[in-house]
Amino acid sequence: MSQDLQLAGFGYTTFPEAEIMDSRLSQKIQLNEYNFFLNMPKRLKNKKTVLINGFQYGLVTLNGDNDLHLGLDSQNLHLIGYRLTAIHQLANDWSLLASLNPTLASTFNTALEGEDFLFNGILQFTKKKSEYFSYGGGIAYLSTFGEPAFIPTLQLTLKSNNSKFQVFLPRQITYSRFYGRITAGVQLSASGSRYNVNNSSADFNDFEYVDQLAYSRVILGPTFSYLVGKLIQLEASGGITFGRKAELQGDLYEGANYDVANGAFFRFGISIVPPKK
Repeated sequence: MSQDLQLAGFGYTTFPEAEIMDSRLSQKIQLNEYNFFLNMPKRLKNKKTVLINGFQYGLVTLNGDNDLHLGLDSQNLHLIGYRLTAIHQLANDWSLLASLNPTLASTFNTALEGEDFLFNGILQFTKKKSEYFSYGGGIAYLSTFGEPAFIPTLQLTLKSNNSKFQVFLPRQITYSRFYGRITAGVQLSASGSRYNVNNSSADFNDFEYVDQLAYSRVILGPTFSYLVGKLIQLEASGGITFGRKAELQGDLYEGANYDVANGAFFRFGISIVPPKK
């Protein structure tokens, strides 16, 4: 099984207080992200196909000041997802990756409805040229940048005996160098989703109905991990975050875009990884 696959884990990311750009009231916002996940891989009898059943729970907490209203009324953003991934070996060193990811993304402040559900998916082909080089591409339907959209994908992997450079656009670019149990590197990573809110937003004593909130961000910075024993991996990263946006949407609401100033982020995590062969 690939050493890139993490079987289970928890991550905590904090974004210290940063200013809302173009704010008339010098408003600021502080965010925390919590992520739990579980992946269960199984190789089929044909020896060419691996199925991975994955489960995820994500929580985003937002704290604003100076009467900043995002239609949330101190509620949190929840994301509950299931992912079925199939990796199948084809002829001539090609492989196919197909992933379906139905998701609930909501504040859960009302009964479930259609807008609580999202459906993400990826279809990608990869060519393995050697043990050290592979490339590929495909199409994805993702909410990485807040609004679900069809996005072309690009995959590129360059390896050596003690390093790896990996590109998976539009989500991530990473470089890692291995020092025994220690791995150090750098990452550029995008993440986001659209959440069903169903609330009202206050704007100078006028209340307008907000249906949804689209949230996205990009992080850049160094990464560090340490393998404890054969299965436990401790992770830490930090750096800067940019491209942070929160957009309010609604049928009776004209919408508002909150661009957050660039700032720092810190992440800590722990995961279970497959033992090395």
